[in-house]
Amino acid sequence: MKLLAPAIVIAMIFSATQNLSAHHTDPCGMVPPIYTGNVVPITRKGLQKTYVFYKDGIETFVIRPGFQGKVDNFGMLIPFPSAPAIRKVSDNVFQHVANSIDPPEVVVDLRPMVRFRGMRRAAGAAGGGLELKSKALAKDEVRVVKQEAVGMYEVAVLEAGSSAALKKWMEQHKYVYPKGMDKTCDEYIEARWCFVAVKSKVGPKAGVDPTPGQRKVRPNMPKSSTFDGHVQGMGFRFKTDELVVPMRLSTFNGDDTRNIVYLLTDGPKKIRSIPEEFVQRQLTGKQLIANLTQPLPVRIINGTEEEFKKMYGPVAGDKKAIRGSRIAPGGRIVRPIYSPEALKQRRNPKPHMQAALELFAGDMIAVESKTMSLVHEEAEKELLRIGEHFGLRGNQFDKAIAESLNIKRDETVKKGLKMLEKMTMTVVDGDFPREVLSSRNLKFAEYQMPSKRNRRRNYDAKEFGPSKKKGGILKVGAIDWNTTNTETRHASKTNWLQYALLGIGIVAFGGVFYWRRSRRMVVAAVAMAVLFAGSSAFAQEDLKSIDDIVAALKDSKTSSAAIQASVAYAKKDDKSRDAIVTRLVSVAKTDKELSRRGWAIAALAAIGGQDVDEHLLGIHDDAKQKKVVRDWAAAARVQMTRTLPGLLEKAQLIQKFPALGRPIGMRIVDMMADSKDASAGDVLKVTLRVPQLRQALAPSILAFGPKKLAKAMLTHDDTNVRRQAAAYLGTLAQQGQSKEVVKQVVEMTKFDAQADETPWAGGGNALFIPGIRWGKEDARALVGNLIRWHLWADINKEDKAKAQIHNNIRSLGLARAAGYQSPGWNNVGTKQWLIAWGKCVGKDELKKILEEQGVEGKDQYASVLKDL
Repeated sequence: MKLLAPAIVIAMIFSATQNLSAHHTDPCGMVPPIYTGNVVPITRKGLQKTYVFYKDGIETFVIRPGFQGKVDNFGMLIPFPSAPAIRKVSDNVFQHVANSIDPPEVVVDLRPMVRFRGMRRAAGAAGGGLELKSKALAKDEVRVVKQEAVGMYEVAVLEAGSSAALKKWMEQHKYVYPKGMDKTCDEYIEARWCFVAVKSKVGPKAGVDPTPGQRKVRPNMPKSSTFDGHVQGMGFRFKTDELVVPMRLSTFNGDDTRNIVYLLTDGPKKIRSIPEEFVQRQLTGKQLIANLTQPLPVRIINGTEEEFKKMYGPVAGDKKAIRGSRIAPGGRIVRPIYSPEALKQRRNPKPHMQAALELFAGDMIAVESKTMSLVHEEAEKELLRIGEHFGLRGNQFDKAIAESLNIKRDETVKKGLKMLEKMTMTVVDGDFPREVLSSRNLKFAEYQMPSKRNRRRNYDAKEFGPSKKKGGILKVGAIDWNTTNTETRHASKTNWLQYALLGIGIVAFGGVFYWRRSRRMVVAAVAMAVLFAGSSAFAQEDLKSIDDIVAALKDSKTSSAAIQASVAYAKKDDKSRDAIVTRLVSVAKTDKELSRRGWAIAALAAIGGQDVDEHLLGIHDDAKQKKVVRDWAAAARVQMTRTLPGLLEKAQLIQKFPALGRPIGMRIVDMMADSKDASAGDVLKVTLRVPQLRQALAPSILAFGPKKLAKAMLTHDDTNVRRQAAAYLGTLAQQGQSKEVVKQVVEMTKFDAQADETPWAGGGNALFIPGIRWGKEDARALVGNLIRWHLWADINKEDKAKAQIHNNIRSLGLARAAGYQSPGWNNVGTKQWLIAWGKCVGKDELKKILEEQGVEGKDQYASVLKDL
């Protein structure tokens, strides 16, 4: 979706969507679109980026698909020479990688009223990579090497005897096999590469055990009333004899062949058969370490470093403070953000580069330990599986998980950073020749780029091109506040763009996009409550005691059986129920294994009951508990709720636990799907009652489509629902459904000379039109309808209807599109509107309008024709 650029438009959106309780003297008019986030059908967006690490036979390949939209129909297909260890990576990983190459600047402006604009572990091994040493398969055979859930994906690592067998397996398991790739797949199979099948999936309908793939809803709700989200980044670490990046399949993406590759290797590299000029930057490991650990550079505008230190440096004996500020010499009020302490905080590189630091260090540790998956990486996947069990997803929840693993991450970073010194970062950016991409995997050669090109002025990693010139003085390194003659140097360039979208070779097939890589293919999928961590070590009947049950709650391999056993144990009698609940609550609060605490909360939710709800309330309100545990407890209470009023009450928790918006929204849609009369207006009304649900329910609202939203806009009995429906129609128009939106609005406002009331009459009795870009013919059709209704309202003494029409057709945008003169804020009557419209469409058309309603002979209207 395109962001709404002009600030004034955004302000209009907020006035239309957030202040709905305010009084409106004329509650009607053109309504701007609503910006709802990633809720459009999945579309290509952003530059395609890839991170590649290679050392001592171990390669890491990181992608974040450059798409936005519905993640329930997203898949990937990537080839690998050996079965990879798979993990989720931070969503801002590529932004942080770019920052590690060219750090962002903290800007200090010394003019009056200045604004300060500027600005994780010695981990052991946890299972090695899977080696493909099995015998060749029969033509009709597929071997499942591994299945697991990774964040929002379901992942299956496959070996196949033929492309036909692979296709059959994928279709049977609700993966979509890409068309036209049989030959390429067979080449991979002949080379003994494996396939990683990944697919995204929506959460299950309440109370139903879903099969992999998109869930179905009742016909009276839109088929795509699903919950969208950004496409998560994925990391693949695998063994290979040589550094290779399979990009042959990227030619299926269309005309855009621009790729950005961040290559971290033992020495400087280039890509064979790709122009050397595409090598844009090269940094030594020492430079990378400095960028990752030293304070961000400071750019001083309208002054020198000495002036800055005199104005904002420590003042001996200065203890006075005014509203969090202090008085500098001369009586100048110094805001805290300019103090040395605040500046140090603003220059902290960690918020801008931590994801890159963890990525680089983790890869170095993997090489040293000869393992494909580190302890904290496996732990993170387990915590994500628990989150998916509750429907939790998004940046806030990811942050909670990251915080719970900070100690292990910091140990990895501390150890891995030391080994980064001998590595080199190479940035390759350009339109890769299509004939090269389509015919071979990318291979590499030693290459040291000319130093005269290896500068930020030629290529800034954050700008993806030459750096923009900037004034002022750039200060790098620490500031010595006790001296004034410190060394400074003039800056040359830097600015920052924030992108975190990537991908190599994403392929779209029938609404499903696939990542295609040469000689090995991976398909990725969103995992919700269905957990693929492998077959259970034992069945429910094997868990006879509470101790057995608790032991089996350690991870997703056995948690499903343990949860079922917990429910069965609780059903024995009241004493057994009290015993299992008491033990599970204790585990949820205090167990050393964080994953066991999460699955214990899941077991409590499955048992249910008022006492369990109160226990979970106590957990999520306990500030001493880890944030991720509190999130799980709150989500478990949502999962236990069985009524719509109860869910609406729980929605108040979203402000405190933002990740709850998604599971609550999903449950509400599920419940409304069971209602025979569910409509777009019903869902819109829920968002008005509980504003915290607007973002979560936006995908379902848009999924109703133009026709149903237009109906809500014109006929709902709540004025604010009508306004919201118009805004969502504008959003649909921005997302590529403009023709259908226009068609529905024009058809539903069509004039009927025999009508007893306007199309928008009823409980709400207010007229709203989506404020979109109207084409000339469509604008004339709409305004032609409304001019006729204006005349009808004048004849029938419907003054309120006239005012509503006037508030819409006076729109300057609509007037420009149709070609008539708008009176602006002037209040004009029917006669003036007829004259204005007649000048636009001509005397004959105006005469036709009068004749339709039999008033061509009445003096008050006939005179209009004379005035033209």
